[in-house]
Amino acid sequence: MKKKLLSVLCAALALVMVLSACGGPAGGQPSKAPSGGESSKTPAAEYSVDFGKANNAIDELKNTPCDEQGTVVSLEYETPAYAVNDIFGVDEKLTKTLNIYLPYGYDETKQYNVLYLLHGTKGDADGPMEEFWLIQWGEQTRNVLDNMIKDGLCDPVIVVTPCYYSRVEGYEITNDQMKALGEERKDSFLAPDTAEDGGEVDNEQNVWPVYFGKELRNNIIPAVEAAYSTYAGKDVSEANLIATRDHRAMAGLSRGSMTVARAGLMENSDMISWFGCFSGIWAEFDQFKAALEGDFKDYPINYWYNGNGRGDFALENHQAFKEQVLAEMGSTFTDGENFAWVVLRDGAHMYNSWIVDLYNSLLVFFK
Repeated sequence: MKKKLLSVLCAALALVMVLSACGGPAGGQPSKAPSGGESSKTPAAEYSVDFGKANNAIDELKNTPCDEQGTVVSLEYETPAYAVNDIFGVDEKLTKTLNIYLPYGYDETKQYNVLYLLHGTKGDADGPMEEFWLIQWGEQTRNVLDNMIKDGLCDPVIVVTPCYYSRVEGYEITNDQMKALGEERKDSFLAPDTAEDGGEVDNEQNVWPVYFGKELRNNIIPAVEAAYSTYAGKDVSEANLIATRDHRAMAGLSRGSMTVARAGLMENSDMISWFGCFSGIWAEFDQFKAALEGDFKDYPINYWYNGNGRGDFALENHQAFKEQVLAEMGSTFTDGENFAWVVLRDGAHMYNSWIVDLYNSLLVFFK
């Protein structure tokens, strides 16, 4: 009886870890994806980088405090409420907060690369989502960053964790509005009828990846890089931010990965040249291809890391999108050169997988 009870408790604990690590069920996570899956995947590329391939791949780095520790600070910034303003025809503004990891020995006389790192869907157990990486899971994340920098696995890097939600009290975006937005944009992922993870449909969640690119470009990057010492040299004019794109990266998990694909690759590839998508894409491939081979054809992507897990509900969507990219965008992405696809053998939709993806990304970013 005791053994049976222990097994039940362990299973329950594992479920809680999965749900809390991804911000709860991704209710309303788009379910439509091109056909494809593990059975149709292209042969795996041989990578020169020793990527982590399992959740325990970086346990020593993750669980060992470093004697050279970075610090976490916060920064307030002003931004229009882009989604609400567009949908409701208003002019609301917000004061938001983001968190910033400054590497050990941060020095205003030096220049640092910057990674803009996103959370996923907020769950009931989560606090402010700008705190997901550096505070909620801060001990483990900071250990990985500190140890990678000290061990020379990556250069000292500033890591910025904003929140993509920009809700305004009194303006609740409805499912009907999301359906209208999806029709207007010819985007089937904005208002699906079912949730891919089997949870409750909440399509309002899908509006933020659509509008976050404007906030990132116009408000977040200028606020951060005017305040801290990056390769922009505190000159945050658009021309200079474009000129320094090789020193800027963006990554995110789950719906944050969806945001990276849209707000990053499809909207801001002229300012950012390194990308990481952890657990899913959920974008219209034709629109993605048109953006990168049209508006941003003169801005090559230095590297796009893609990570997922064999037990992740987002694997099918991500796998199918990756197949189309490699089959139809060979002039933009070459697997093993500026593209990687890593499936963790025990990976799932959880922090313990995403922290390995972050580690893997930092092995190739800014190199």
